Amino acid sequence: MAFEKIPYKKPLVIGMGGGNDIVSATLVLSDLTNAGKKPDLAGICSPGAWHIYNEKEEKPVNIVTSQTKRHRPSKNPVELSFLDIKLPELLKEQNINSKVYNLSLRYGTSSLISGMQELIKERKYDGIIAVDVGGDILARGAKDPTILSPLMDFTMMYVLSQIETPSTLVVFGLQTDGELRPKGCEEILQELKSSKLLEDTLTIKSSDKAVKTFEKIYRRIENIRHGHTAEMTFETLKATEDIHAEYRRTIRILDRKWHQKFPITLEAKYFGKAFVIDLKALAKTRELAFPYKTPLELYIKTKKIVDTKTEMDMMYTWTNETCLWLGLLCPQVQNSERKEILKYGLDNLDVHADVALLWKKDNMDTDGMIKQSIDDFVLIGKSKERILQVNEEIRKILGEIENETR
Repeated sequence: MAFEKIPYKKPLVIGMGGGNDIVSATLVLSDLTNAGKKPDLAGICSPGAWHIYNEKEEKPVNIVTSQTKRHRPSKNPVELSFLDIKLPELLKEQNINSKVYNLSLRYGTSSLISGMQELIKERKYDGIIAVDVGGDILARGAKDPTILSPLMDFTMMYVLSQIETPSTLVVFGLQTDGELRPKGCEEILQELKSSKLLEDTLTIKSSDKAVKTFEKIYRRIENIRHGHTAEMTFETLKATEDIHAEYRRTIRILDRKWHQKFPITLEAKYFGKAFVIDLKALAKTRELAFPYKTPLELYIKTKKIVDTKTEMDMMYTWTNETCLWLGLLCPQVQNSERKEILKYGLDNLDVHADVALLWKKDNMDTDGMIKQSIDDFVLIGKSKERILQVNEEIRKILGEIENETR
């Protein structure tokens, strides 16, 4: 490999999405360390969870320790497993002396930009290497509606585009996350080449020392969170022909899950390739890379651009003193199963939230609850006061969208 060709001596390596992206970023981290550079590692806090660091709620920038905790936010929060806490120890075992950070989307892009700038100054980073595995960060909004988790990738793309420190995007394992389709991948790469945003194409081999280190770290944490994208990336490093597989998207409410299968093709022409891309220039071409003040604003603006699955679907968020259930299901979930999922969320509404946010088109029965329509949405709950408060918040967001499109 040749990630050391990226001209930073002390970079911050960021796993741009959720799940195992921070683990996959250790491939780049390891290669840079082997080249004598001094990188640190960062991952993104899921906007669908709350995190506690040193017994204090998450800030825009947080140092990860074994005492870090993660919770599902609702009126009855539940502690969740968190693989990031294993990484400081696992990196040391592999002789990688890197600090590990978590970056929070909870306070909006302005706060995260300021926090990142302070961290860069404090640690004297001379560059940032953003790492995405699978390629969903390259998606073009409504042109690629099959993406499953755009919020974290595109928030970080926007944030890094606003920071003066040089930044580079590395994408490998293209298509392994099951989010981009072959036609979309071909069009995107052609776009990157014709716009001169593709700076280099590197080769990754299963025999590379950094790949072996990445796999060792992954195998130690897969019992906490199995990463299908990482598994398929390892598969592509062995294969020579296209892989036809069946993937699944998971819808989760509380402790109940629904799985939906769909076919995917991984094209051999991308196997073992890493694409080095001009991140700041790419951000200017991606409508999903936008500023926001609150997680609710992030969620609604994204759904208005492309009705796709996101990391916050079926999760809970707080707006002022009101707990809101985010029930905007993507169109791939259809018919009776769609009704079943939404009914389960509404049946559990009183215990975990005050108000539900649903698509108006779902037209759910809500006996004994108040319904209030707003734009394409409907708010459902038992407290008129709570519904009015959320209504006002959403109207502000919709007003901002209207002003931006004028």
